[in-house]
Amino acid sequence: MSNLKMPTAFAAICAGLFFLVLVVLPQSAFAASGLMPHRAVYAMNLIGSADGSDIASVKGRLVLEWQGSACEGFVTSQRIVNRMGSKQGNDFVSDFRVNSWESADGDAFTFSMVHYINGNSAEEISGEVENGVVAFTKPEKTSLALPAGTLFPTEHIRQMLDAAKAGKKIITADLFDGSDTEHYFKTTTFIGSGGIGAPGDDEAEPGASLANVKYWPLQISYFDPSDISGLPDFEISSRFYENGVSTGLVMDYGDLAIGARLISLEPLPVPEC
Repeated sequence: MSNLKMPTAFAAICAGLFFLVLVVLPQSAFAASGLMPHRAVYAMNLIGSADGSDIASVKGRLVLEWQGSACEGFVTSQRIVNRMGSKQGNDFVSDFRVNSWESADGDAFTFSMVHYINGNSAEEISGEVENGVVAFTKPEKTSLALPAGTLFPTEHIRQMLDAAKAGKKIITADLFDGSDTEHYFKTTTFIGSGGIGAPGDDEAEPGASLANVKYWPLQISYFDPSDISGLPDFEISSRFYENGVSTGLVMDYGDLAIGARLISLEPLPVPEC
């Protein structure tokens, strides 16, 4: 399981998770954008496991906090803890802890991710990006040059929202989110027709505050630029709201699909410069 990517881009959507990422604006811009600093908790479960996967069950939580300002930058913290069962009958606990900071101008990015299995560190990635070059400090000191125009998670979310509001149905972007030491991702986002309303079914109660907020169905495919197969490493789909909240998350790794259902949503204070 240490090879699963929980992207900080969500978009997010973190993902990542991630990795899932959300944008926080200063007071003056916040009123115009409607984006909401918040803490969201999701219940995770197994949706499907193909014959090629060893995973038979998934049960856990995803906790995401999104806050910051245009003065101090944007901060995202995530923790994803799951008890997973193998088809051989063995259970183990997977614990991802992800933190990132992105400068308001999108020129700098710092990141850290630790993956524990049964309490033992299985993978650790950390580093920073400046002037288009990633300087990793863990697992070892290496560097990675990014193509011109590569986005970090916050700017990626901004562009997806702008595209959705403009009625676009597909956008592409190069993205670096700190979840891989060997490459950035090429992403393709498909945007469905927008609507207004809270989620239904078992997300209805925690999502009640979204009743009058516009949303778009999104599907983001993440590609390794060196892979010539044309198949994505993984895909994330969700119902993405204009205020930055996501519901109905599905992370699809091809032979394994994991869902994340919103169970708690708490607005956070809007920081001032």
